Amino acid sequence: MSQTVTLDETIVVQRPLHEVFAYVSEFSRIQEWDPGVASGHKLTPGAPAVGSKFRIDMKAGFSLYYTLIELEQDKRMLMTVDSRVFTAREEILFGESEAGTTVRYIANFDFPAPLAAANRLYPSAMDRVGKSTMLGLKEALQDEFEAPAPSSRLAMADRLVLPGLWRFTRLGFKKSRKHWKPVSAYLGDKHALVTGATSGVGEATATALAGLGARVTLVARDEGKAAASARKIREQTGNPNIAVELCDLSVMSEVHALADRLLAAGEVIDVLVNNAGALFNPRQQTSEGFEKSFALLLLSPFVLTERLQPLLAKSGSARVVNVSSGGMYTQKIHPDDLQSRQGAYSGSVAYARAKRGLMILTQEWAERWREDGIVVNAMHPGWADTPGVESSLSTFYRVTRRLLRSPQEGADTAVWLAAATEAGRISGRFWLDREQHPDHIFSRTRETPQERALLLSTLQELLASTREKPSAGQGSRRKA
Repeated sequence: MSQTVTLDETIVVQRPLHEVFAYVSEFSRIQEWDPGVASGHKLTPGAPAVGSKFRIDMKAGFSLYYTLIELEQDKRMLMTVDSRVFTAREEILFGESEAGTTVRYIANFDFPAPLAAANRLYPSAMDRVGKSTMLGLKEALQDEFEAPAPSSRLAMADRLVLPGLWRFTRLGFKKSRKHWKPVSAYLGDKHALVTGATSGVGEATATALAGLGARVTLVARDEGKAAASARKIREQTGNPNIAVELCDLSVMSEVHALADRLLAAGEVIDVLVNNAGALFNPRQQTSEGFEKSFALLLLSPFVLTERLQPLLAKSGSARVVNVSSGGMYTQKIHPDDLQSRQGAYSGSVAYARAKRGLMILTQEWAERWREDGIVVNAMHPGWADTPGVESSLSTFYRVTRRLLRSPQEGADTAVWLAAATEAGRISGRFWLDREQHPDHIFSRTRETPQERALLLSTLQELLASTREKPSAGQGSRRKA
């Protein structure tokens, strides 16, 4: 004989109703609050709507298939559930009271005969499941988590090199995610600018931020790729607020033109993700005479971020995320040879030195802009399977392909730094998989105060010398 079990649980949280609904209705995020869920997957593109489908993989080894059959904005969700274990109808009701926003979960589970017998033997088991899930949701919505502190264990693994390398792979990502806290912060009133946003980690970052509700501006060089990425992000997330800015970030006149356009528009920038990058072999020069790695990876983010500081300051709680690399651990900045003119040229060395310089800028900006409410951090995406890695590091790609992360996994920490409430409490750090890592693992890579000062003064001089009135054709804004 089958059995029907009903659960009815209510929580109250101090969050605006629209924020609570936005978080819960993206139901694939249930893994953040339900302790029995291993992972959630949205099977249909677009914003949550009638007909949206989700697959929820349980830690117990089976999957639940949800279909959203009724939806009232900020009021109600009704879903059917199919699985090999049970079927169900789950309703979530949202409301407001003097105590705060209420969330009521009502579920009717139908168990076939074998499991029905087990339920009759342990009648409180399902009740405990319902209570733990709603308590998890309440904790997620209260959003009172502490930022991760530095770990001496992680620092030691990094310094020993080989024990730390495996963390760059997808295995490291999967291990770390077991300890992560929910991210329920609301981005529906935020504006994010992401560079290098037409593929790989950049596109994945832009997509995730759009999925959290942010207005996203993609900065890209190729108009066709930018338009395609914007369309794809809109379709996947249902977020229509995706804009495009065209700019070759290796050309400083175009970077200044981009900054001029954004400053003239005056729209606040709440999140800036400096992601654009590439590895060049052999040595190449831009049309302005700069070595290309230096121009794209260091001078460009310096010029763009410095010039956009007024728009970041207008936010009052802005985040700057600099996408770096573990390669920086191997190199020291050479402020007297920023363009790799001395000795034999190595693209990977030039890349690593530029990323070392970007880490120095991260620390400088974090200190200088603290009073403006601007939080600045750097992150390592790990070894991700991206077009850039495949084309510029072909041998590495062939050897490590099965261990590489997806672009979404590589982007996760950038998104966390941009969105999580607790990430806004720490600035000037280097992160991998939402954990703090040392900015140096060898003493030989540490710059002197004099070298740091020379780097900063040189970059400032180049910002000034390259700042000329751009021609009308240098970059443009598109609602692609």
